[in-house]
Amino acid sequence: MPKKITMVSAAALVLLIAVIMITVKLTANKPSDVPESISVYDSAAGVIYTPSYENFLAGCVEGLLPSGAEFEPEALNAVAVAENTRVKYLLNIKSGFENLGADLSVNEDVPYTPEAPSAKALAAAKYALRHSLSFGGEPFNAPICRISSGRTDECPPYSPSVGLPCDEKADGFAGSAAFTPEEVRAALGGGNLSYNCSEWLKDPVYSDNGALLFITFDGKNISGEEFKKAFNLRSTAISVQFSADKFIFTTKGLGTNKGLSISAANYLAQKGKTAEEILNVFYPDCEFKAVK
Repeated sequence: MPKKITMVSAAALVLLIAVIMITVKLTANKPSDVPESISVYDSAAGVIYTPSYENFLAGCVEGLLPSGAEFEPEALNAVAVAENTRVKYLLNIKSGFENLGADLSVNEDVPYTPEAPSAKALAAAKYALRHSLSFGGEPFNAPICRISSGRTDECPPYSPSVGLPCDEKADGFAGSAAFTPEEVRAALGGGNLSYNCSEWLKDPVYSDNGALLFITFDGKNISGEEFKKAFNLRSTAISVQFSADKFIFTTKGLGTNKGLSISAANYLAQKGKTAEEILNVFYPDCEFKAVK
């Protein structure tokens, strides 16, 4: 009887080892630093979505791309890797119930769209999950813009300023928007303003690359980012004019003007650059590697 028990125990041990080996093998084929699924709060719709992480990443890629534009697969791969790096960073720093209890919220950095992703976006997401981009061995808040102003702003320590004359020829590079004095006052909360509206916005300070750093309104400095957000403008490369009783804000580029330019990434892919080479242009001191 004891001999029989020993044989059964040995068989069970062999089976257990086999199960463990299979589990280890399956786990090794998946990135260990991303969840199986993720929850995303969309404040505009008042909904929390819970897609698989792969579909979520593909939805973010879709949200970053201009509607109707065609992009090279290597450009999409580069965009997906950069966005995956940014998302992993955001997941690492999230706390409390800042996203109504969800992992993340839909915003400019996480432009998730819940519609079924295209085959190209899904392929790019799969590529991103098989590769890693890090700075100092850690994921970082990788900056991404749709179109630069012709030269991106420096974003130390991981993204230098990059000259991109190709972006100046891109569709949608320039834009403008007009606002009445009442709309400007409402957006910026002015108090004691002069009757001469042309004096309301003054003393703009720009970066070397043309991005608005600060502008004075009602005695206070407003940053370019705040100004862009207040008027829902396309970028921070903003020039201001007052004409015919309206303020005219002219912009160059689309997005934050930092990091990877999606338009330039597509241009580089058309010239034969791989995703790794594209990422090295915008994040030269970061490490790119395959995930085992």
